[in-house]
This record gives sequence, C-alpha cells and structure tokens, in this order.
Amino acid sequence: MDGVASVGRNCGTMHSIKAVLEQLGKSGLEVEYTRERARPGKVPVLTKVYQGFGGLANSHKDFAFGTFLLLYYSQIQGLPASWVSAVIAVSLVIDAVSDPVIGSVSDNFKSRWGRRHPFMIFAAVPFGLCLGALFFPPTEMGDGIMLAWLAFFTIATRLAYTFYFVPWNAVAAEFSEDYVERTSIITYRYLVGWIGGVIFFIFTFQVLFPNTEEFPAGQLNPMHYPTFGLIAGGLIIAWSLLSALGTLREVPYLLQPVKETPTFSFKRSISEVLLALKSRNFRLLFVIFLMFSGLAGVGGVFDIYMNTYFWGLTSTELQYFVLSGFGALASFASVPFLQKTVDKHTLLLTFLSAFMTLAILKVCLRFWGILPENGETMLLVFLVCHGIVMTYLLTTCGIMVGSLIADLVDEQELETGLRQEGVFASAISFASKATSSVGILIGGILLDTVIAFPRQAEFGSVDDDTLFLLALNDGVIIPALFFIPIFLITRMNVSRARLAEIQAALGRGDNDSSKPDAVTQ
Repeated sequence: MDGVASVGRNCGTMHSIKAVLEQLGKSGLEVEYTRERARPGKVPVLTKVYQGFGGLANSHKDFAFGTFLLLYYSQIQGLPASWVSAVIAVSLVIDAVSDPVIGSVSDNFKSRWGRRHPFMIFAAVPFGLCLGALFFPPTEMGDGIMLAWLAFFTIATRLAYTFYFVPWNAVAAEFSEDYVERTSIITYRYLVGWIGGVIFFIFTFQVLFPNTEEFPAGQLNPMHYPTFGLIAGGLIIAWSLLSALGTLREVPYLLQPVKETPTFSFKRSISEVLLALKSRNFRLLFVIFLMFSGLAGVGGVFDIYMNTYFWGLTSTELQYFVLSGFGALASFASVPFLQKTVDKHTLLLTFLSAFMTLAILKVCLRFWGILPENGETMLLVFLVCHGIVMTYLLTTCGIMVGSLIADLVDEQELETGLRQEGVFASAISFASKATSSVGILIGGILLDTVIAFPRQAEFGSVDDDTLFLLALNDGVIIPALFFIPIFLITRMNVSRARLAEIQAALGRGDNDSSKPDAVTQ
C-alpha cells in the first residue's frame, strides 16, 4: 500500500508541477539528457581529488574573508565595523542574486567541454586577482576611497567566485548516481580542502603574521597583509585551474542536453528557481540554509574578535587550532561507516544538535568560572579540543548536505523531467549568501552599537563589560537560535529507501554502466 500511495503522491505532484511548467511557457517533459559514454565502474579516486582542489580555492577565500577582511579594514585601517560589514553584506546580496542566474545558465549550457567546465576555467584568474587586490587598498586617499575600493573588489571577488563555485558545486552531483559514492565524492572534497587549508593556516600565522615585541598579536601587524593577499590570490588561481582542468576528462561521462537549449533570460532563471522550490524537501533545505547562514554570518563577525580579545590568543597560540583538522579527518574516516546504517538527514539532525549544544557550553563554562584564566596552557588545550570536536560535527554536516543535494536532484528529475544541479546548487548558495550578508551586517552593527567595541583597540585593552557582551552574543544568543534549522530538519523525508524508489522509477537505480546512456523525460 505504501508503494501505491507513493505512486499516487508522485502522480499528483507531477500534474501540479506540469501545470506550473506550462504556465511558465516550458515543458519539462521534452527535455532529454545524454552521456557520450557510460562510466565503466566507479568514479576514479584521482577525479575525486581533482574535484577537491576546487575546495581549496573556496577554503582560502573563506579564510581571507572570514578571518581577516573585517579585522583588517576596521581594526587596522580604522574604518567603522558597521561600514565594513555593510559593504560585505551588500556584496553578498549582489553575489546571491547572481547565483541562480549562473546556475540556470550552466544547467542549460552545451559545449564540447560540458555544461560546467567553461565557467570554471574562465573564472579562475579573475577570482584570484580580485581577492588579492582587497589587501592593497589606497590608504593615503581617505576613508571614502578606501571604502569604495573595498566595495568594488569585494563584489568583483564574489561574482568571479560565483562563476566558478556554482558550476564546480553542481558538477559533483553529476559524477555518480550511487547513494554512498556521492557521499564519498563530497568527503574527498572536504578532505582535500581541509588538508590544504590546514597547511595554509599554519603558513599564515607562522610565517606571515608572527608575534613580535611591537605586535604581540601578529594578526594586528599591518605590514604583512599585502603579502597575504598576493599568496592567497595566487593559490586560488592555481587550485581553481587544477580542479577544472583535472576533471575535464570526465565530461564524456556527464549528462548534457541532447537538443539545442533555450537562450538565456532572467524570466527563465527565476522560473527555474521557483520550480526547484516546488520540491518540499528542497524547500525545507533552502530555509534551513537561510537560517543557518544568517546565524553563521553573525557569529563569523565575532570569531576573530573573540579569539583575539576575549580569549586573549596570540598568533602563535592561534596556530594550534590547526589541530582542529583532526576533527575533519575523523569525519572523513567515520562518515563511510555511519552511512552504512544511518540516513543522511538523521546524521545531519544529530550532529547539528550536538554542535549547538557545545557552542553554548564553551562560553558558559567561562561565565561559570570553570575554565582556566587567559594565558594558561590548559585553556588553550580546552579550546583546541573543543575546536576539534566542533570541526568533526560541522564537517560531517557539510558532507551530508552536499550529498543530500545530489539526491534531491534525482527527486526533482522524477517529478519535473528536469535535471537542475546548477539551480539547486545556486539556490542553496543564494540562501547562504543572502542571509549571511544580513548576519554580517547585524554583527557589525552589534559590534558598533550594542557591544560598543572600540576601534583600533590594542591587544588586552578592552574592558570586561564589553567582552562580556561580546561573548554573550557570540556564545549564547546566536547558537541558541540554531534550534530553528534543527527543527526543520525533522520535517524532511530523504531516506535511502526513498532514493532507491526514485532511481528505480528513473530506470537507473543501481548505477549499472550497462544501462542506456540516454535519459529521456
């Protein structure tokens, strides 16, 4: 009876979505995709590694933006934190709007290099150059010019990143149709990103920002930021090109439209995003990302302030947080075993709940007087161990989300006849960036108004009341709000059995290379 009910629900959904498609002037039932060749066996490990190099470019960008950009322009260059946060927020909104456009274009793009790779290849150089320019502001020309410089190159970096990241993220869903191997692909992506990110983290604080007598917290030394920009930008170009060119050989195994695709239009892009949001599971995941990214955006503003001023960590001590990479390694090692018995959304629910609990506990232990004082070795040990566990939890959550998106693409294909890897990836990216921008803006406003954090503050000079407000917001109020996305995860229905049912209906449930190459809806 369950199978009959499921078929009935699917038929009802198909009629509803077909009506929407016809109202929008498109018929998803006419779309046909094909592979030039059937894959003989599993996705090669080398392909997974090459795909992971794109995660390194993303890791360097996140490190530069999340750790240094606000600190550099507010605490070192002297711009108000709310100004800098507003610029970053606006750039994220512009970036977010561009995501569905690029996702739609790449979904419908057709070339001998496939749907995704041309965008990845041609975006690599502008991506790295624009990020590097952020750390070469015209400091002698006044705050207005410097703010304009920040705005232009922040927007340019994010747009170039979108042209690279959305196709790179979407192509991961095309490599395999297997429930477990999709998780393996995402795991390699995180593994490569983490290993390279850890090495870059050590290099940054050990070589570029060492502690000195003049700057006991090396991250407050303005002299080394241009060098950081040059190196980060150069590495982004290298990793982006290596990932794109290294996976170019996989194009014959990827799905492409058989017929000529429609010309691009904004109306079409919006229609495709709205169609994607007709999926209940994807709509829930979209809202979860809206909430998660907004909260993470606020917390991200506070992170470097908390580490530098609340916990009193120097750049030498910050280097030990590289050990949090062991949490990522533990995730990579345990996910394959967890996946054998536990569904992805259940893992996501469990691990995000633990993440919220431990985030609140960390600061509360200081409020309760349980943790050692700043400067004591045992405090650093606790913070590093806490970071390892939190990294384990968050990395596992990220792997589950990346793998879930690939499963939801199959569900969408069954219901609409369209494969929307790019639209799904871009919609999630949109949700992440749009609300993250609001979170960053709120974080900057909180720093300037509610917390009243002083600008260009010297290491160890901030009063206790200000530090308490900083910790209360970052360590208690913001993490407690993660309860909302956690609740929404409980409403999802994306199980292993459900995916098997979907892929059986699509006629390719076992990922057998003997099946026909063409997939017609």
